Amino acid sequence: MLTRPAKLRRAVWLAMAAMTSFFFVLTYAYLQRHTFASGWFSPQLAAILGANTFILLASSLALQRGREFLRLVSIAGALRWLTVAFALGVLFLAGQAVAWWTLFRAGVYLPTHPNSGFFFLVTAAHAAHLLFALALLAFVLSRAWRGRLSAHRPVLLDLTAIFWHFLDVTWLYLFLVLLLA
Repeated sequence: MLTRPAKLRRAVWLAMAAMTSFFFVLTYAYLQRHTFASGWFSPQLAAILGANTFILLASSLALQRGREFLRLVSIAGALRWLTVAFALGVLFLAGQAVAWWTLFRAGVYLPTHPNSGFFFLVTAAHAAHLLFALALLAFVLSRAWRGRLSAHRPVLLDLTAIFWHFLDVTWLYLFLVLLLA
C-alpha cells in the first residue's frame, strides 16, 4: 500500500507525463507546419526569450537553495530563497508578456501567421502551468511564514520543486524548438 506522500509523488509524475505529451504534440504540429511560413521570429524576440530563460533557470536555483536551507532547518534561509524563486517566477511571466507585446507591436497576432499561433499557444500553456506552480509555491511560503513547513516532512516543497524543475525543462525544450526550427 502506498503512503500519502508516495501517492502524491505518483500523481505529480503522471500529470507531468500528460503535460509532456501535450507539449510534444504541439511541437510536432509546429515542426510539420513550420516549412510553410517563416520570418516572424525576430532577433529581438530571441533576446527577450533568452533573458526569460535565464530568469527561469535562476528561479530553479533559488528554489533548490530554499530546499537546502529547509533541510538544514533554517526556516529564515528557506523563506528568503523561496521568496526569491517566487519573485523570479513572476518576473519570467512578466518577461513573457513583454515577448507577446513585442510581437503585437510588430503586427504579429494569433491569426496573422501560422507559426505565431503556435508561439502564443505554447507560451500561454506554459504560463498557465507556471501560474499553478506559483500558486503552489505561494502556499509553501505561507506555510513557512506560519511555521508550518517541516524540514522532517518536506513533501509539499519537494513536489513543488519537482513540478517547477519540470517546467524549466519544458521551457528549455520549447525555447530551443522556437530558436532552432
